[in-house]
Amino acid sequence: MEQSAAPMACPDCHALTDDLDAHERWHTRLVRDIAVAVTQHEAARGSRTG
Repeated sequence: MEQSAAPMACPDCHALTDDLDAHERWHTRLVRDIAVAVTQHEAARGSRTG
């Protein structure tokens, strides 16, 4: 299948940059939630091995 020479933009990227402040809040929350989940997992894992 032949590809077009014109670059195609990702619609999701445009949606994210339309409201950069909202995207930054979403990203900050996501990183925080992951950090909390990892911390809780490690704590639970430590209590099982200790």
